[in-house]
Amino acid sequence: MDKSFSDIFKPGTYPQRTYVSRSSSGTRYTYEERLKQSLSIEGYLTYIVGPSKIGKTVLCENVIGREHMVSMSGNDFSKEHDFWTGIGKKTGISMTARISQETTDISDSEYRSTIVTKDYFAAKDRVIRYFNEQKKILVLDDFHYAPLEIQYDIACQLKEVIRSGFKAVVISLPYRSDDAIRLNPDLTGRISIIEIEPWKREELVRIANKGFSELNMTVEERLMAKMAEESIHSPQLMQSICLNIGLLPGTTEEITEAVIEESCRFTCMNLPYADVVRVLKAGPPTRGQQRLKYTLYDGSQKDIYGLILKILADNPPLVELSIDELMERIKKTTDDYVIKQQKVKDSLKNWQKMLEQQGSLYQVLEWKDDVIYILDNMFLFYIRWGIGKERLWG
Repeated sequence: MDKSFSDIFKPGTYPQRTYVSRSSSGTRYTYEERLKQSLSIEGYLTYIVGPSKIGKTVLCENVIGREHMVSMSGNDFSKEHDFWTGIGKKTGISMTARISQETTDISDSEYRSTIVTKDYFAAKDRVIRYFNEQKKILVLDDFHYAPLEIQYDIACQLKEVIRSGFKAVVISLPYRSDDAIRLNPDLTGRISIIEIEPWKREELVRIANKGFSELNMTVEERLMAKMAEESIHSPQLMQSICLNIGLLPGTTEEITEAVIEESCRFTCMNLPYADVVRVLKAGPPTRGQQRLKYTLYDGSQKDIYGLILKILADNPPLVELSIDELMERIKKTTDDYVIKQQKVKDSLKNWQKMLEQQGSLYQVLEWKDDVIYILDNMFLFYIRWGIGKERLWG
């Protein structure tokens, strides 16, 4: 394939030639129009909420422009606990200022004057002045990765400064019961919430249509629909699958279903979830006891954790599954009388406790209110297409 694929499909940066604008459900306004409106309201904090890898940051790049954005992540505040110092370091602003103070010593026989120069901390004022003068907007991505106590501190800090014209956009995931922005009473009535919905199949197909048209290629609608389904609502994954079709080793003149599947496997090659799967597959320590293994209808045997990984990876790819849906998938995979619902619930609770003690890469799912949420679409993509996935599940 022509290497110009990499000029068209951009999974890791702003997709200039394959950007797709969408309208939010229930309105005739696009997300771009809603974000522009929100940023024009003085004294309001913009809060963008939506699943992982769904285009929230790209939306900001489109509306705000990268030259006007100062982008930070909640991860940046895992070690840097002072909000304004962290922003200052990101922008390269000096965080100290020098003042001179004159002291005098007077006696009957002598007059002496001394100039003392001191440094003082000036992070907040300097950052605000810089943002206002340079017309910058803070975009705080992956807010949920900041420690909880830091999240509340940031919410309070932003509440104080948005009234003076400071512009900020906070980006986070849905499903958070400890939402430090929406649950902060001081921000009530001062938040513009933009909830980004998962991409529909036809919207993802528009990415492929735009890109392949640029490449003067004709691709069957059903094949683009398959790419869209495997993208699991993620425009970033759609961009990756399309790109890797053109980067597959060897020459492929025609795009077929087999080529798409090979592109999915190729896309997984550099995804960093092997250790996450290892931790989930191992489950909590067993204290020397072997876990019970269940015989699946395909003849394989898996313990409860390998089984749950397998049913999460089954068709169709879903980012939310209730306990009833999980049990229905288990029924189609093995004898449903062998595994009780409480066993599945307890196993998912164990996963939740394990992942809470791990770093941000491991925050791929959440078990809450009898529903499992896949927080990272690429993780789900990985367990569906990762090399040796049967070994990973087993």
